[in-house]
Amino acid sequence: MLGEDEPPAERPQERSFLVDLMLLRLARWLRLLGQDVANPESDSDKALLGQAKRENRILVTRDKRLFSSCSAAGVEGILIRSSRICEQILEMAEKGIALRIDPQRCTLCNSSLKEAEGRDGEIWICPNCQRLYWRGSHWKNMEKMLEALRLRKHEREVDKEECKGEHKS
Repeated sequence: MLGEDEPPAERPQERSFLVDLMLLRLARWLRLLGQDVANPESDSDKALLGQAKRENRILVTRDKRLFSSCSAAGVEGILIRSSRICEQILEMAEKGIALRIDPQRCTLCNSSLKEAEGRDGEIWICPNCQRLYWRGSHWKNMEKMLEALRLRKHEREVDKEECKGEHKS
C-alpha cells in the first residue's frame, strides 16, 4: 500500500508519551497504533511536566503555554495544532508514528494486551480492565481511515519536496 511504514521488527525505538486532557481521544488512537501513551494524573501544567519528567515521557499538548514550558522543565514536548482528530493523527505521523494498527496496548488504560488463549492472534484481552479486542468490521473501517491518512501524509511530503525545488530556482 502507498505510504506503508516499516514492519514492526524494523521500527525505530519506541517512545513513551503523555497527553494532556485536551488530547485523550488522540491518546486512544495512538494506543491503537501500538504507542505507550499515559493519561494525565492531573490537569495542572506543573503536574503534567512533573509526570512527563518522572516517567521519561514526551508531553503531547495543544496548549502553547504548556508546550513552551517543556524545555525549561527538561521535558521533550510536541505541540499539536489541530482540534480535528484526523489532523492530530497526521501531525503525530509526521513525528514518526506509523499509521498502522498494532494491537499492543489497551486503548482505555494503556496496559499491554495479551492474546486470548486458544485464539491464535485473533482476539486480545487487557489483563487490567478485561476489555477485548478483535478484527471486526470496526477494524476495517479504522484501516480505511488510516489508509486515507497515509495517502494524505504522502501528498504532504510530495508538496514539501516540490516547494523546496521552487526555492532553489
